[in-house]
This record gives sequence, C-alpha cells and structure tokens, in this order.
Amino acid sequence: MAENVFQDKALQNYLNQIADIEPLSREEEHELAIRAKNGDKEAINKLVNSNLKFVVKVASRYQNRGLSLSELISEGNMGLIKAIEKFEPEKHNKLISYAVWWIKQKILFALAEKTNVIRMPLGKANIANKIKVARDKVFHKTGETASLEEISNLTDLNKRAIKKMNRQSINTVSIDDVSYTNDQEKVVLTDFLEDEKSNDPQKLYFREKVQDNIERSINKLPSREAYIVRKYFGLEGESSKNFAQIGEELGLSRERVRQIQKKALEKILKDTYGDLEEDIEYLIKT
Repeated sequence: MAENVFQDKALQNYLNQIADIEPLSREEEHELAIRAKNGDKEAINKLVNSNLKFVVKVASRYQNRGLSLSELISEGNMGLIKAIEKFEPEKHNKLISYAVWWIKQKILFALAEKTNVIRMPLGKANIANKIKVARDKVFHKTGETASLEEISNLTDLNKRAIKKMNRQSINTVSIDDVSYTNDQEKVVLTDFLEDEKSNDPQKLYFREKVQDNIERSINKLPSREAYIVRKYFGLEGESSKNFAQIGEELGLSRERVRQIQKKALEKILKDTYGDLEEDIEYLIKT
C-alpha cells in the first residue's frame, strides 16, 4: 500500500484486528443475509466483519487522490453497510459481488466531493449548486426525480447547459446522484428511488466513471446501440431506463434490447482500458 500504515497507529491497529477474521462459507453468508434482511443486528455485524478486509483491498486502489487510506476505508465500510441493508439473498448470488459497487460508489463520491472543493471553477460551482437546489426542491415536494424541464424552469438554465453539467468529470460534485434528507444528512439519491429507477448501484457507478475514453467509445457505436447504452445508464441527464422501457420506445422486445446492450458493452470493452475493463465485464455477465 502506498500509504505508510505504520505512521498511523490507529490504522495499524485496525488492520491487525481484522487480519484474522475468517471468511464465511456460502451457506453461512446466505443464512446471515436472510437474518439481516429481517433486521437481525448480530447477523448484520457478522456480515460486515467478514468483509472488512475486502473493503481495505478496494480502498487501497484509490490512494493518493485526496483522501487518506483511513478515510477511504471508512467510506468503503459505509458503502458495505449500505449494501448489506439493500442486499436481497434470493435475487443475488454472492454478497461481495453486489457490495463492491456500493463500496466503490461511496469512495468515489467522497473523492469527488473532496477534489471538487479545490478544482471546480467558481462559475461551474454556482451552476452546479443551482441545479442541486432545484433537484432537492422538486424531490422534497414530489418525492420524484426532477426532470430537465423542471430544473430549467427553476434555474433559468437551458437544458443543454444542464446536460453539460451532468456530464462533468468525476472531479466534480455528483449533482445527479446526491440529495439531502429533511435533516440535511447527505445521502445518495438511490436511498429514495426503488424498483426500476436509478437505484441500481451498478448503473450509478458506471455513470460516475464515464470519462472521455468511454464517451469516445460510445460515440463509435452504431446509433441504436449508443442510444440503448445511454438510456439504460442514464447518460443524458435523465433517469435511467430498464430494458422494457427502452424496448417500448424502439419497438423491440426486452430480450432484444438486452442482447443489443450486451453487444455494445463488449465493443466498449475492446476499446477501453484499465480498471474499467473489470466493471464492464461484470455488467456483461449480469
């Protein structure tokens, strides 16, 4: 690890404490997940503890970006807890395959917020704040995600400017995925959106990592493939759509849309590099 953990005694002690925690068997994990879903705190604690070493492994990949390893681990642990709260053992095969998206998402949001304070120009920060305030206002009033038209009406910004801000890099505040509860506790918007909206951490994480290399790859796709990818992952500043909704728009079956999306992601995989490969490979398999 890049950070010298021996300079952080608390971190050293923490790593020593979790080093000997034994992993759970598949059967043990499944049983605990069922109990955790029913609110069993002991089961939740056991699931958390058994995956703490994995969080450290993930967090260590994001060092030297503005947060200490201790801070990264803390954020990752919160993502793990959120994943356990959301995990449905009857739908998902293995907890960690589901939780990794929440862990990475929480870390990336923390890094984005940290670096934004330094890097976002004042003009862009003002626009981002206007959009965030408008989104929060609509959500607290209706319980729904604000549309581009609603944001435009509340901010006097044109839709093009709003879309452009939504496509800003990871080093800006995630205005599309952050909201606030009534007591001003910051939470990701997925805490409120269920079912087929944008509460899927895979979609949120993928959108968070869309940078120039991915954007270029999508632009190389045939128009229908690019359209499906953008709609499914919500890359146009709007809520993401499921296969059935996209199929209805295009006059295609849900299964056909899924096949086209899979083909498109395979093309993107061949055209990209680095840790994005791991993420897209997982999406293709699901």
